[in-house]
Amino acid sequence: MLCICISSLDQPSMHRLPAATRASGLASTALATTLFASGLLAAALPSVLPSPALAQASAATPAFDIAPQPLASALTSFGLQSGYQVSVDQQQVAGRRSPGATGSMAPEEALRRLLSGTGFTYRFTDERSLTLTPITPAPSASAAPPVIAPGTIALPEVSVIGRAESAYGPVHGYRATRSATGTRTDTPLRDIPQSIQVVPRDVIEDQQAVRLTDALSNVSNVRLNATNGNRGEVYQIRGFTTPRYAIDGVLLNSAADRPEAFLDLANVERVEVLKGPASVLYGQGDPGGLINIVTRRPPDQFSADAQAQIGSFEFHRLQGSLGGPLVSDGTLTGRITGALQESEGFRSGAAESRHGFAALALSWRPDDRTSIDLDADYINQSLPFERGLIVTPGNRVILPRERFLGEDWSLTRAHRARIGLGIQHEATDWLTLRFNGRYTDARISDSYAIDFRDLASDGRTLGRRATNRVEDLNDLNLRFDGIARFLTGPVEHTVLAGVEYARSAMDFTSYRGNIDPIDIYRPIRGVAPRPRLAFNSAYDATTDLYALYLQDQITLTPQWKLLGGLRYDTAEEKRIEAGVSQRNANDAFTFRGGIVYQPVESLSLYASYTESFRPQSGQLLDGGQLEPERGQQYEIGAKWDALPNRLSITAAIFQITKRNVATDDPRDSDYSVQTGEQRVRGVELDVAGEILPGWQVIANIGLLDAEITEDNTFRPGNRLTGVPEASGRLWTSYAFQDGPLNGLTLGGGITIVGAREGDLENSFSIDGYHTVDAAIGYAINENIELSVVGRNITDRSYIEAVSSRTEVYPGAPQTFLASLRARF
Repeated sequence: MLCICISSLDQPSMHRLPAATRASGLASTALATTLFASGLLAAALPSVLPSPALAQASAATPAFDIAPQPLASALTSFGLQSGYQVSVDQQQVAGRRSPGATGSMAPEEALRRLLSGTGFTYRFTDERSLTLTPITPAPSASAAPPVIAPGTIALPEVSVIGRAESAYGPVHGYRATRSATGTRTDTPLRDIPQSIQVVPRDVIEDQQAVRLTDALSNVSNVRLNATNGNRGEVYQIRGFTTPRYAIDGVLLNSAADRPEAFLDLANVERVEVLKGPASVLYGQGDPGGLINIVTRRPPDQFSADAQAQIGSFEFHRLQGSLGGPLVSDGTLTGRITGALQESEGFRSGAAESRHGFAALALSWRPDDRTSIDLDADYINQSLPFERGLIVTPGNRVILPRERFLGEDWSLTRAHRARIGLGIQHEATDWLTLRFNGRYTDARISDSYAIDFRDLASDGRTLGRRATNRVEDLNDLNLRFDGIARFLTGPVEHTVLAGVEYARSAMDFTSYRGNIDPIDIYRPIRGVAPRPRLAFNSAYDATTDLYALYLQDQITLTPQWKLLGGLRYDTAEEKRIEAGVSQRNANDAFTFRGGIVYQPVESLSLYASYTESFRPQSGQLLDGGQLEPERGQQYEIGAKWDALPNRLSITAAIFQITKRNVATDDPRDSDYSVQTGEQRVRGVELDVAGEILPGWQVIANIGLLDAEITEDNTFRPGNRLTGVPEASGRLWTSYAFQDGPLNGLTLGGGITIVGAREGDLENSFSIDGYHTVDAAIGYAINENIELSVVGRNITDRSYIEAVSSRTEVYPGAPQTFLASLRARF
């Protein structure tokens, strides 16, 4: 028999580890150390915990966060969260799964949901103890009705329509409650001591977002930094540039300084942003945070959706998805997704943009303990290569937004193929083993890509250079980890331990030549001949990364939770150019720790410390190698369900410091010294959810003080490039629920961004701006919906992103987008 017993705070607990757990001996030394430290903390905790009376008061209307999982571990979580003692035969529940229970409800209702469809009922043996018994099979028509003992509640087999939210699945509405981005485990957001924002698919669809940038505008302190010549998006998070994002928890190629291609949203279920350093879980990276794209999984039941869009500047897009069970017993499911898009764009004289996307996802459940997921996708794009506008004399950007200073034969093309395999096996009721592998192959080809040089002394003649460039990239990522769930006394642990290997490679070749200059005020395109290009450079670069990581999520009581993590990375970079081989090896330990206090059901208060590291290339004057950049963040915050189970608010105050920033050696500018330091202090607020039935909102505001604190080249106190002091966005929509307007949805939003410095020298500034959006939609029936979205409807001229004096990206003018969407 398995006895799940949670003692009150004024009674000693006699609960021990399950026999299977004890037998394992906790073979890992690191795991044993974690458990020992947790036990010491648990022993010392009663002096700082609330009194039993307070604990009972806060449990008067308990909240449950129990994800779908094996029945035995679900009952363990139920006992911890409710204080009930549950007795059950382990052999009887082996192999059974619970659908979970999430939300505010009585313990009896939570248990009813946990047991739904499992074939078990329960009966009380005393006021706080109960036992599980199998449900008696339904009698034949001629049989006498069963006799149910007093105190027993018979639960019929239930066909559950829909399911509780999962960190890997869809979100109903604008408010997500769970995520795996911050812990690599399916965890309630309220239990994670770090700010994490989720943009669900419902938001993407309501706003008719077609760029990742559009989706991320719904997250505080996240902004587009650049597109690197219209090749791929690079973002700022909390003031620091983040050149890569992750897809399903796997970072893109670390050998490149940007994504291989623009992300297509057709296959995106959720866009999640983990604020602050993420190296403990993801390895090398910048300290601002991490963007993780969660893709759409195959559905359990047949479903299909299709959308046709047409808009300003000859924008056309078709996308669709089809999925469901592929065999009669539902153990194998699949989804296919595709999209085609073309646009002339608002930049006068630029080439047409074309983009295609296809994806396949398969899920196989050979038994109730094993899952195997295979996914693959392919992107092909052909876009005009362009660096935007330039800073004109007077240190201002005054050129019109449609001004194009390149040529219509200046192009960038890319294709990327990605395949992934995920295997998960529940070895026991307390141990889950996982393998995840991803391989990516990509080619980026720039044809006569035109870069801007300097303005001539007349202030209007712009020098230009053309480059033919090929980047062949491939990336392999392998990760194996285990999740162990167990108790040490009254303390609940979810321990994640694993190993990771990643290899990124890039073969680079470029040819260059000057091209005729252009008059920035009266440009004449199509006259300059394509130049003869000469060899510029070629090299092969590879990065090998090995890592070990350990994390423990600790539930001390329903009110107190801890999170701790440690990772060791060793990275070796190798570059071969002109027959000369260079190697650079780095290793680093990174740590994270945090605490969550939940005084009442609707409020979580947290504090955390996190670290990051990122290897650097370059050399010291004495021949030594540059140390990795290191980042540190201190953060305190609150997560509040302002309207229980409907509207959530996250507020955070933080400081991030990036050290070991390379700056020019004052003795020889060809070398570097690591005296640079940058610091960002900030405040942010994010709101998401439903105010009233049909009235949804997602909003954010952020304040950042981002400055150089130490440097040999730039003046300390200068602001970081492109970081506004204040920014925010509000989007809200209302769907009429009944009456003559039933089926009508109205929406609108406003985006506000403050002024920004254009470079680290702070030699020029970019004005702030605000834009207004609006939307209207009508559901013809339950399957067909028409909608129109207007962006920047006041036709505001503004700069969306800036990287340097010769790379300034204007925002789009007033645009309209009409959509016809069908769902089955």
